[in-house]
Amino acid sequence: MGYLMAGIEFRCLARLRVRMQGLRRSHKPSRIYHVDMVFGRCFKGIGGIVVYLGKGIYTPAYVARLIKTDTQKTRRWVKGYTYRKDAELKSVAPIFKREFDQFSEEVALSFLDLAELLFIRHFIELGFGIQKIRKAAFAASKFLDTDHPFALQKIYTDGKSIFATLAEKENDLSLLDLIKDQFQFEKIVQPTLTCLDFGITGKVEKWWPWGKDKNIALDPIRNMGQPILDTYNLRTDIIFDLYKAGRCIDDISDWYELDKDSVKIAIEFEKSLAA
Repeated sequence: MGYLMAGIEFRCLARLRVRMQGLRRSHKPSRIYHVDMVFGRCFKGIGGIVVYLGKGIYTPAYVARLIKTDTQKTRRWVKGYTYRKDAELKSVAPIFKREFDQFSEEVALSFLDLAELLFIRHFIELGFGIQKIRKAAFAASKFLDTDHPFALQKIYTDGKSIFATLAEKENDLSLLDLIKDQFQFEKIVQPTLTCLDFGITGKVEKWWPWGKDKNIALDPIRNMGQPILDTYNLRTDIIFDLYKAGRCIDDISDWYELDKDSVKIAIEFEKSLAA
C-alpha cells in the first residue's frame, strides 16, 4: 500500500510542473512554480518511496527572500564553504544538517530547515557572531538529539535552562552569552513564537510570516509548503500573477471567491518578497 501511495504522490508532485493558463479557477495564469527549479535533480526515492512529501521544499534563494537575508549567506549556512588561509584550503561545516542532504544533488531545503534558518537569522539580528551560533547549534543538536534544535518548541519555552545546561555540559562559558543578564532570551523567542505553530511532537508545523491575523501561512503538508491564504488554501503567488497580468482586485476576488482584503494582503506579501 505504501508503494502505491508513493507512486500516486510522486505523480501529484509532477503535476506542479504544468504551466497553468487562463483566468478562472480551473485555468490559472501561466506559472512554473519555483520548486520546479529542483525537480528532476533532487526528487529521488528510497525503495520507490518519495521522501519529500509533506515536508515542504524550497530553494535557498527563495528561503532567503522569505526570511529576509542574503542568498549567499543562506547557502553557506546550510551547505558550508571552503576558504584559503596561508596557502592552506580550509573547510567550514554547515550550521546544521539539512533534512534532504542525503537525497538531493541540488541544495533543497525543507520546512524544518526554513524554521531553523529563521531562528539563526534572529540570533544574527541581535548581534551574535556566526561562530557562536554555530557552536550553540552543534551543542543543542547533540543535547536534544535532533538535526533541527532551533525548530523545537523546547528551545522557545525553555531556552534559558537549555543553554545554561549546555554551557556546563560543554564546559564552555561562552554559551552563557546567549542568556546573560544584559541579554533577554525573549528578544529572540517572543517575536518568532507568536508566528509559529507547534505539533504534538514539539516541532514547528506552520509559520505565519506576517502574523496569524494576516491569514498567510506556510504549512509543509499543504501546497508543498508554499505561502498560502490559510482559510482559502490558495497560493499567494497565483493571486499575484493575476494582478501582475493586469487583473483588478474585484475580478480576482470574484474568480476565486475571496474577500478583497485577503487579495490585497496576498499581493502585498508577494511584493515584499520581490523587494
